[in-house]
Amino acid sequence: MGKGTRRALKLSLGLMGVLGAWLAWAIASAQVEMSESGVHRRLLVPIGANRSVALPIYSGTGDGGAIRGFLDGPVVRRASDGSWRANWFCQDRAVSRTGSGDELSIACAGRQVRFDLRQPRDVPASAAMPARVAVLSDLEGNAGFLEAALPALGITNARGEWDYGDGHLIILGDAVDRGRDVFAVLWRLHDLSLQAQRAGGAVHVVLGNHEQYMLRGNGSRAHPEHLYALRQMGESVDAFDDDTVIGAWLRRQPVVARLGTVLFAHGGISPQAASVSADPEHFNATMRAYWASPPASSHPPAAALDAVLGLKGLTQFRGYLMAVDGRYPRIARRDLDAILDRFQAERIVVGHTLVDRISFLHEGRIIAVDVNQPGARSQVLVFEDGRPRVVELAVSRHLEARPDARFRDFEPSQAGDRALFVAMLREMRRLSALPHPY
Repeated sequence: MGKGTRRALKLSLGLMGVLGAWLAWAIASAQVEMSESGVHRRLLVPIGANRSVALPIYSGTGDGGAIRGFLDGPVVRRASDGSWRANWFCQDRAVSRTGSGDELSIACAGRQVRFDLRQPRDVPASAAMPARVAVLSDLEGNAGFLEAALPALGITNARGEWDYGDGHLIILGDAVDRGRDVFAVLWRLHDLSLQAQRAGGAVHVVLGNHEQYMLRGNGSRAHPEHLYALRQMGESVDAFDDDTVIGAWLRRQPVVARLGTVLFAHGGISPQAASVSADPEHFNATMRAYWASPPASSHPPAAALDAVLGLKGLTQFRGYLMAVDGRYPRIARRDLDAILDRFQAERIVVGHTLVDRISFLHEGRIIAVDVNQPGARSQVLVFEDGRPRVVELAVSRHLEARPDARFRDFEPSQAGDRALFVAMLREMRRLSALPHPY
């Protein structure tokens, strides 16, 4: 070995030693950010004076303690003989129960909650425009807003029951993630679907990109306390599998709906998606076929899957409102006209892209309804005899409030914190292995 080689080797080993020493110091000096209930949110690793990098903790770990008033779940798996097994989390413990029949009743935090385990009938992808339609978008686990908005819009009565007759409620994607009460939102929509069908109405739960993430086991956008509850239940990854009541129901929901001459899609219909088909049922059938494939499958590139899951697909496209990262420009008038002509539609209603108020764009051909951001107007789009109207709600989404946080030192010498770190790395590795975009 020559002198130059030995010198380079010594320099490399020295740099590795310095890097190793710095890394050991950084880990030993890290802090754990937690919710008030002790659920881990982020690991704050110092990288210099008064600077740190925040590593999200997706593994659902925590220091214990009660999450007051929190019921998560239930995750209900039904067998072919009608029996079921249910798991749920109530404040500080996981509970399991087996049973049979079409109803589950849970007592938690001083309240009794009933769950109807029957499955609603599939809602047709296309239908005539009913006399009344209400559109709610991007609820993101915000059960409090949903429960306040429903009676304010006349959709439910004082007892929380469907009161909209043969009207239709459209949930325009991203009902899940970010907020803690994902199961509360989904079970409520599931129950409303059953009630609406008995009254001659309908609930359309149009899938957004976050439902797709969740059903594929991607919890990177989920609330830490929801992930903690799932971990306590032993349901960290498979809580929405196709053998569960909610998972099976979500997998049958559409990615696009059509009422009269109005189309509803979470992101929108790009020129590329429109070139695949002009039939909403084609896209919905493609989505259902995707869910029917093995969960770990990696799918080869295909125009049909791009149209529902890709960056220009129905759940991801933002081109009606903006250009995106050089991937595509904001849509041109001629391209939008061509899409509407191909679908024989007059307008498209979209969520996904934030606006500060419900916005009529491109001379009313596009209506953007995602007002799920601090400072946005509390508005809802409704259709009355086919005519769109914006309703001002005296109901807040309470997005301005930031959750309280507390901090403690990360202690790598303690078994609990070593387990936290291993679980965090394991979950990051699992998430990185998920196929992208499908």
